[in-house]
Amino acid sequence: MQSIMWKYIEEETAALGGLLQDTAMDRSLATLDMEVEAIYFVSHGSSYNAAIAAAGFISRVAGVRAYAYTPANLLYSCGALLCEAREKTLVIPISQTGTSRGAIEALQWARKEGFKILSFTDVEGSPIHTMSDATIFLGCGEENSNAKTKGYSATLLQLLRLGIRLGFRKRTIGQQLYDEITQELQAQVAALAPTKERARAWCQEMGLGKGIRNVYVLGYGMNFGTAMEGQLKLMETMCMPTMFNDLEEFSHGMHRAIGPDSTVVLLSTPHKLDGLAQDTYRYLLQKAGQVLMVDASGQETTDVNIFSLPWFPHTESLLLTTLVIQVLSVWIPEHNGKDPNAPSNNDYTDFVHTRI
Repeated sequence: MQSIMWKYIEEETAALGGLLQDTAMDRSLATLDMEVEAIYFVSHGSSYNAAIAAAGFISRVAGVRAYAYTPANLLYSCGALLCEAREKTLVIPISQTGTSRGAIEALQWARKEGFKILSFTDVEGSPIHTMSDATIFLGCGEENSNAKTKGYSATLLQLLRLGIRLGFRKRTIGQQLYDEITQELQAQVAALAPTKERARAWCQEMGLGKGIRNVYVLGYGMNFGTAMEGQLKLMETMCMPTMFNDLEEFSHGMHRAIGPDSTVVLLSTPHKLDGLAQDTYRYLLQKAGQVLMVDASGQETTDVNIFSLPWFPHTESLLLTTLVIQVLSVWIPEHNGKDPNAPSNNDYTDFVHTRI
């Protein structure tokens, strides 16, 4: 069985490589002609996970307040946006198709309240594009699958590029740091294809996920968003119970559910929480049926349960860690004889009209 999702993962190198050469983002930012002090991202699903992963990075490099909200939370639970200066605040809806009803409703409300809209989408002429003051395109092309991979990685890259472009324009980062981060992104894009092949070989050698019944994905730092995405991807492709958490929150209840039928994926990077990640890994080896660690420390290991990645400190190896999660989300269902793109309650989105 070979899912179409492998094709989309294969296309990531070309799609992301093209984005690294793209200059349209500067033109979109120039169109807005504003000094940005706050950004409110609004999006569903994978797009929301990408915003969670990148928001802290954007705050650091661009010197702005950056927040991520789902459309319902922005519309009905967020009083903070209305406290912001309209002339210094961007609302950024993210929708790969440009047709997400919730994101469109949030966009329309924010416009009515006087905020400028910078949208992220892949589809020119889509509702989100036409309703926005400016648009940044994802450049990922068609992705006809339930669980998005190529589009998610393109969203991540464009968000990271937005951060450094804003930072450079605002002079919160200089040329040297801008170049260092750009080189990290270039190196990660160049490493996508070989990393995918290594990850597939690792899955094959380990027989990962055979008979899987539930899965937990734990991360921290920028890769907390990756843990959220890992949980979503495995839930979408396996159609089974999954959970995510910030590593430090794992001990506040979730650890009690771990048992011999559990699979746990730990995302580890050099960080103040790295010691906790290593301790948690050793503990779970005694408790869970299968424990996997994606370790972006740059250190090789003989532990067969650990998949090693190079360390990129500014971006926390975000693109490569994401790719490994994507490989797992396709390989595991196929290893269990399932089509990761098979229909499952697909009529729900039509029933409740989640797209326009």
